[in-house]
Amino acid sequence: MYNLILDTNVLIDALSDYQSPTWQILNMIKSADVKFFASYKILKEYQLIIDRQVVKEKDKQILQKFISQVEAVNVRNQVKAVKWDPEDDKFINAALSAKAQYIISSDSHLLELGEYGNIKILSPKDFLFLYKGQKDESGKQEWADIFSNIFK
Repeated sequence: MYNLILDTNVLIDALSDYQSPTWQILNMIKSADVKFFASYKILKEYQLIIDRQVVKEKDKQILQKFISQVEAVNVRNQVKAVKWDPEDDKFINAALSAKAQYIISSDSHLLELGEYGNIKILSPKDFLFLYKGQKDESGKQEWADIFSNIFK
C-alpha cells in the first residue's frame, strides 16, 4: 500500500495534459494499493486553487471528485523542515501524521529536501517510475503501453 500526500501543484499540472505523470497519479485514486491523504489545511488550499485557477467545469468536477476521496488527517506534528519555503512544511507535517511514505511534488524546495525521516519526496515522474517499476518488475507492461500509444 502506498500512502501519498500530493502537493497542490500536482493537481493543477494534471489538468494540462491527460497523459502526463501527474494525471496518471490522480487516476491512482481508483487503485486499491494507493491511498491519498491531506491535512485540512491542504484540503482548503486544494479548494482555493480550484476556485481561483480552474476555469473549465469538467476540470473542476474531476478535481472535486478526487478531493472527495482523499482522506483528511489531523496534523499532530509541527516540524520546520523546508528552509526556503516554510509554507511547504504543511506537506511534511501531513505526511508525518498520515504515516505517508511519499510526498509527490513539483516544488523545487520540497524536491531539494529529497526526504524527511522515512518520507521520500519525489517528482510525479519519479514516483510513477517507481510505482510502475514495482508493479511490473519485468517492464513488459511499460513496453506494451509505449507501443499501444505509437500504434493508435
